[in-house]
Amino acid sequence: MDLQDRLSEGVVQLARLGLSGRAQDVQAYLRQSIRKLRKQSPELANQLSELLALAPTALSPLRDFGGAVVPIDADSRLALAKSEFPVVMPGEPILDVDLRDRIMQVVGEQQHLTELEKQGLGPTRSLLFVGPPGVGKTMSARWLASLLGRPLITLDLATVMSSYLGKTGANIRSVLEYAKSVESVLLLDEFDAIAKKRDDEGDVGELKRLVTVLLQEVDDWPSTSLLIAATNHGELLDPAVWRRFDDVLEFRSPTAAERAEALLHLFGEDTEGLEKWMPLLVNFWDGRSFSDLTRSVQWMRRRATIAREPLLDVILARVGHELREGSPEDRKSAAHLLAESGYSDRKISEIVGISRDTIRKTRPATPAKRAKVS
Repeated sequence: MDLQDRLSEGVVQLARLGLSGRAQDVQAYLRQSIRKLRKQSPELANQLSELLALAPTALSPLRDFGGAVVPIDADSRLALAKSEFPVVMPGEPILDVDLRDRIMQVVGEQQHLTELEKQGLGPTRSLLFVGPPGVGKTMSARWLASLLGRPLITLDLATVMSSYLGKTGANIRSVLEYAKSVESVLLLDEFDAIAKKRDDEGDVGELKRLVTVLLQEVDDWPSTSLLIAATNHGELLDPAVWRRFDDVLEFRSPTAAERAEALLHLFGEDTEGLEKWMPLLVNFWDGRSFSDLTRSVQWMRRRATIAREPLLDVILARVGHELREGSPEDRKSAAHLLAESGYSDRKISEIVGISRDTIRKTRPATPAKRAKVS
């Protein structure tokens, strides 16, 4: 078959796909065609590549975002999704190197659409965020939307889920269709609530059909939008879900280094004077999520402000129980730091729960004592 015949066949196939109303199928077919045309008709391949690269902007420009109507529940009249634009971030999420690189990869793909399309490749369309609560999944989704300059659309499961199962499916479809129509980032939070294993005997047929619909939507998600699903319970997801996403990012509890970085950021200017305490606080709060650390530090800073107390006193009052329950090494380290800060033996004993005799032994030597020793 010569080039002319192939082009004729391609036009018919494109017409068939276009009439079916599935833009993502048209894009996939064009990418296949570009790869085949690269040698025989490079000029035509380049023209098609440029069209694909411009497709997201042409189909749903950001300036039209305000014109799209957020779908609402027919009975409650409540919005089925929350939209935020522009997405303003207080700072970047603290992530390990691998997660940060993979998120920046998604951003980079959007900035090099033309080059990708010339290779017959499309950008990442869907991401699955998996990990325990408070480790930065939602913040990372917001950060991605901010970096891309797109609105963030968040599915409100509390509103979408209905006692009428058929209606739940219709509500979710409305949100998905809305997100497809806008160049955006769609976040499906608590994804396990609507994408559970289909072998769960407690679920009725309608919910199982809903999972199937969701899987099809992920497969067919257009490159004009980015779909992010987040779950705290990856073990509850239907096994087929994992294969459907372009990339799966696993978030974990922060390491000691990441906790230290987070605390320095959260305490801000108040960190001055607390430097010696940072290793101890990082050790105490092993296993805490970024969300836990944020709540604790903000509470302590607010407390110190309204009570007009030294921040260190507030911190010690907050972590006193952990100090008393900590290891002997941690308690001795805390006693030593408190002694250096001028606390009395009695007060140190109350805070760390060790005897005054032990405290005296851990106290830093005074100049006179150091002279005797020498």
